[in-house]
Amino acid sequence: MRTPYGSLLLVGLGGLFAGVTGPLLSAFVPLLVRDALGEQRTAIGAVMAIDNVLLLLLVPWAGAASDRASAHGRGRLPIVLSGLLLAAVGMALFPFSARFGLFGLVGAIVVLYSGINLQRSPFQALMVDLVPSRFRSLANGSVTFQMCVGAIVFLMLGRMLGMRLAFLIAAGAVLAIAGAFALGLREPTVSESSAAEATFRSLLEAARSAARGVVPGMRAIFAASLLLQLTFQTFTTWYALHGTKRFGVRPEDVSLGFIAWAVGGVIGALPAGVIGVRIGRRNAMLVGFGLMAVCLLALDRVTQASQAVPLLALASACWTLPTVNAYPLFVEPIPRQRRGVLAALFLLCMALSGAIGDPLNGALFDLFGGYRPLFWMMAGYTALAFVAVLFVPRGAGEAETGPDSAPSSTATARSGSAVTGRVRC
Repeated sequence: MRTPYGSLLLVGLGGLFAGVTGPLLSAFVPLLVRDALGEQRTAIGAVMAIDNVLLLLLVPWAGAASDRASAHGRGRLPIVLSGLLLAAVGMALFPFSARFGLFGLVGAIVVLYSGINLQRSPFQALMVDLVPSRFRSLANGSVTFQMCVGAIVFLMLGRMLGMRLAFLIAAGAVLAIAGAFALGLREPTVSESSAAEATFRSLLEAARSAARGVVPGMRAIFAASLLLQLTFQTFTTWYALHGTKRFGVRPEDVSLGFIAWAVGGVIGALPAGVIGVRIGRRNAMLVGFGLMAVCLLALDRVTQASQAVPLLALASACWTLPTVNAYPLFVEPIPRQRRGVLAALFLLCMALSGAIGDPLNGALFDLFGGYRPLFWMMAGYTALAFVAVLFVPRGAGEAETGPDSAPSSTATARSGSAVTGRVRC
């Protein structure tokens, strides 16, 4: 089978969307909210929580809706395009929203994050629908690569051009991504039999069955993915405080560490997909977690911020191995008519790390009396993730083992029973 380079490039634009929007929002949304509310920290936290509320509401709803639309022949792409267009409007409006006071700012935030969260789970399911099983690690590598490139480019644009112009350029980039999707992506058709099964009740039952461990290895992948995201969030949230205290440098100098992480993601993303294809997704994740733990322990021993930069880039390159291969391994046994809601469950599992990670890490830093054990903690989370992957049965979730690779007559029976829990696959 020939590698579908065109599809891989187009699907990767979903990652570019995340890279275009995410860093700008992280850099500028808190500042505008603070300017609008002053030092009312509780109110600031309430406004900043809008994103999480919309994620909890829209990600599962959109996943189930995309499954129903796909099963009835309408496809997931219209939902993805709707989210992109809404996000583009929000990006264009946001820099000017403060002129209309708090209500204008909150309205722009709602529009923007509604668009972002609306497309998340349908896009994840669409990627699997479009890309043959053998190449899904490469597809996810393309997503991660373009996400990291977009993050670097738009962080630089934000610093050079200022918030307003950077947001307008980002809105144009999101519109261009939507146009490329609309013109370049063509969803495969589905049978009438699948449409009859894709009710909202059956999708909820699929999620409950998956959480009970009906599909072999799924709970272990949930645990590993949560710990992977927890490791990443620990770095992004706490490294600035750790670096300034430990190395005695300015915050501007610590930012080189974040740039190094993004560069490592660019370097490692595509090779991580290739490695997943060559040695298997489970093995690639184990190698990545093992090498990442070594890098993190080495980072604990450096004495200068400049020495940490190359090690952070190397740790990030290792991080791409589980990042790129976890979702393809998770989604492989899931039939098409359940992918949207199970993709939503995967995304919510990773989001859970944010809900528990910051309070947990804060408590640990209080226990240790400072930020010094940051990299030991990250290494510990990585080691636990390594152990979790060991509980994934060999061969489970690997390429061409799912329902897409089975004869159509048996694929429907196997996929329906595997996720609803009536028959163990």
